[in-house]
Amino acid sequence: MNRMRHLPFYSLLALCAFVSCERRNSAARAPEPSPSPTSSVPVESIVAPSAQPSPAATSDFAEVAQSIRPAVIIVSVFDETGHLSANGHGFFVSGDGKFIADRSVMAGGVNAVAKAADGAIYNVSGALAQTPAQNLVLLKADTTRASPFLAPSATALPDIGGTVAVVLSPLERANSVVLEEKISGRFSDEAGEWFDATPALPKTSAGAPVINHRGEVIGIVSFRAGNNSCTIRPAATAGTLLAQVSSNVVATWQTLRTPTASPTATRSPTPAKIPLRGSKLIYAPVPRYPVNAKQLGGGVQGSGSFRVLFDATGHAVAVQTLRSTGNSSLDEAAVSALHEWRSEPGREWSLVVPITFKQ
Repeated sequence: MNRMRHLPFYSLLALCAFVSCERRNSAARAPEPSPSPTSSVPVESIVAPSAQPSPAATSDFAEVAQSIRPAVIIVSVFDETGHLSANGHGFFVSGDGKFIADRSVMAGGVNAVAKAADGAIYNVSGALAQTPAQNLVLLKADTTRASPFLAPSATALPDIGGTVAVVLSPLERANSVVLEEKISGRFSDEAGEWFDATPALPKTSAGAPVINHRGEVIGIVSFRAGNNSCTIRPAATAGTLLAQVSSNVVATWQTLRTPTASPTATRSPTPAKIPLRGSKLIYAPVPRYPVNAKQLGGGVQGSGSFRVLFDATGHAVAVQTLRSTGNSSLDEAAVSALHEWRSEPGREWSLVVPITFKQ
């Protein structure tokens, strides 16, 4: 009887254990729920373990431009009165100071200075070659040391619908010195191929290099006067300009005034060669070759060095002769011109200017 009284209790425990095991087994056998017809998996999340993104996909124009920017310059052009007539971009294509620029920026100029990314300012002695139809020109800066330069691609071209970047000088006072552009069309005219880009390129970018994601220079910004806008010419134009320059070619401003003239044509006496360094100059008339020196048989040549002191308003308040040219007429011409120079206001500073007069 005692055994019979405990039987229902043991039966109840066995039944509970059976139900618990059955639930666990059922859960283990239950199939995984299939995704509903409307569910989806983002394609971006499915990446093979060994897959690596392509260089073009990960390239950052800002990073690529770091190696390009040291060769990019700003060109400031002065007219016959010594006033600043235009600013534009350019970039060195050789270590001895040859650089590409937009020809329209140089129009009407008789002197220019090239401002490098490191703050150095060099006199531009003139043009070596040009392609008037493409509105590009090869000029020579009187660099005092080997300059960083770019080797434009002779074959690479922008892709329609692709993205490129225009690299501006770090001296450019703009929100960005790397302008990302989309190539919207490919066209041709009497000068050859050109590419349109969006958004519209500012005129101040004329002469700047255009690069792809790999950092190759594939184009040059050029101003088209016909539609008053900037376009992109193939970088191979740089090779065409360099090929025109022989070892005896002399840089001259006459080349820009007469497109058909030979760069080796006879020139009148050079007023002065002025390698410059320092703050931004806004008015820098070139010393003119004195008339009385021309009248002397064979002409007079000489090199000198002069210090110009600017006050906080940007005026030249004093000019000191550090080394004479050896001729009083040449010295007077140099000092007279340097007294007229003006710089950006802001602080007092001085500038040593080497000047060479040549017949």
